[in-house]
Amino acid sequence: MIIYILRHGQAEAQITSDEARKLTQKGFFETEKVLAARLKELANIAAICASPLVRAQQTAQIAQQYFPAIPLQTTEFLIPEADPNQLIDWLYRNNASNQGAILLVSHQPMVGKLLGLLCGKPEGFYPMGTSSLAAVEIQTIASGLGELLWLDHAVH
Repeated sequence: MIIYILRHGQAEAQITSDEARKLTQKGFFETEKVLAARLKELANIAAICASPLVRAQQTAQIAQQYFPAIPLQTTEFLIPEADPNQLIDWLYRNNASNQGAILLVSHQPMVGKLLGLLCGKPEGFYPMGTSSLAAVEIQTIASGLGELLWLDHAVH
């Protein structure tokens, strides 16, 4: 299976709470551009899962516009401070590997930790700026068994 990992687009500065931060116009634009460039590869996704934070939900909704038949699932396992090992366990328990490709929309430090953990690399080995999109091929959902296929970044 392929796990696509997408960091949310650029967000506004924190005014009230981190959870309420919304995407900026640049965040919308860069996310659309990164996704549009990989539409052919993303055509195999069967699920879209996102953090409940506003900026991740908005980023996931941009992806969902390209794939309107795929429902958006929200999970606390994708919040910034979540444990990537718990996310891997959740994906394994939910039999994600038998459902086809999955798109995960999250934040730093989760995306950097998850990408490194899946590919057996140290945290921060792969840079994940806003709107960065990675593809990891993995047969069995477990730490260290993934292979990074590609990693795209927004052009700032």
